[in-house]
Amino acid sequence: MKSRLTDKTMKSALKSIVVSILTAEARLALSRRKPKIIAVTGNVGKTSTKDAIAAVLIEAYGADAVRKSEKSLNSEIGLPLAILGLETAWSSAAGWLRNIRLGFRAALSKDSIPEWLVLEVGADHPGDIESVTRWLKPDIAVLTRMSDIPVHVEFFKDASEVLREKMFLAKALKPGGTLVVNANDPHFVDPVKTIEANKVFYGAKKGMAAEIVESEIMYDNGPLGLPTGQSAVIRIGNNEARIELPGVLGSHLVYPIAASCAVAAVLGIESSVKKAFRNFETPKGRMRIIDGINTSAIIDDTYNSSPLACKEALRAVGVLSTRGRKIAALGDMKELGSNTEAAHRDVGVLAAETLHTLVTVGEAAKFIAAGARSAGMAADRILSFDDSLAAADALHDFVRAGDVVLVKGSQSMRMERVSKALLAKPEQAPDLLVRQDEEWLKR
Repeated sequence: MKSRLTDKTMKSALKSIVVSILTAEARLALSRRKPKIIAVTGNVGKTSTKDAIAAVLIEAYGADAVRKSEKSLNSEIGLPLAILGLETAWSSAAGWLRNIRLGFRAALSKDSIPEWLVLEVGADHPGDIESVTRWLKPDIAVLTRMSDIPVHVEFFKDASEVLREKMFLAKALKPGGTLVVNANDPHFVDPVKTIEANKVFYGAKKGMAAEIVESEIMYDNGPLGLPTGQSAVIRIGNNEARIELPGVLGSHLVYPIAASCAVAAVLGIESSVKKAFRNFETPKGRMRIIDGINTSAIIDDTYNSSPLACKEALRAVGVLSTRGRKIAALGDMKELGSNTEAAHRDVGVLAAETLHTLVTVGEAAKFIAAGARSAGMAADRILSFDDSLAAADALHDFVRAGDVVLVKGSQSMRMERVSKALLAKPEQAPDLLVRQDEEWLKR
């Protein structure tokens, strides 16, 4: 026992040293190169928003002028890696030594940091963003969306403390900087009133800098009428842009696009918006529509899960006009603390209203099943499993032509295994699904 504690203490100490060195290198790089920084935070939609903003900037300024956080590098160690253009070394000591060496080179190199950085800023624990903003000062801060029960809330006193942490980014703006705010999120709209900064709003409200005028689901022309994507009309100033997002589902995914349009308005590059999204791909594991077995459609939302995101995913499936069954495989939502049971039961009530069949994975997800039963869902339409592999086996023999299967859960539930079992072409898993690299597959 003592040996394990000693190993854990040593790993924690080594991690702290690596973080300190990489942070110092990132700070040196920023002070020398002085790039323009766009930082994105919120509880929902950070990665999609970051990617959408980067797409617009790349269209306007060129790929060499823009660097974004890859995947979801938004932590105390992820941000320095993103700034320096490095990848995580996972558990490889040699890899982290190499990163330190490359980071030092990047900090001193004349051309190592591009003109624009688009960074995702997250918070797992109190003080995470407050600490980062002592040295990270964005030119534009983008606030996406908060939920009443955020992920990681178990490490905070309550949701208001999570919001307080997120607001440190808004307060860290450079002089003359701009706040870009989701007008449909009251959690952010009220607090930003007290911040002295230029403010630009986006959302489904009239008069916004980027206004979502409409959002519609696109379908194929086949006999099963399966979904193929989402389209939207966004008004930027006096001009409207119709944007199609093939291969994804959900009107909530239009908000990251609207946020990028608001940033475009701030920078005066509105003309780049339409071209930016012609070949745009949303991040893996975020409401991706994938061809499934037996001519079904998988809605792969397996990157992570929170109560708000899970409800949005269920609503997106609920409004579909398809001929097959609506099925969802939902795994545990982690890090909810004392809210765990109530949050899962609440999701279950919505599941009963929208689904033909509910499959739950994990202990906490059994409360989803309980919530669905309490809302009147028939017991024979609810299946519960201990792990994602068991659920995958059961669904493989259950899914038929025309079915739409939503797959979602927290990272540790490995719900991408369910999606993989249902792929029409399993060999495409590395290109379609999250957590397909060797490090994850060994876990």
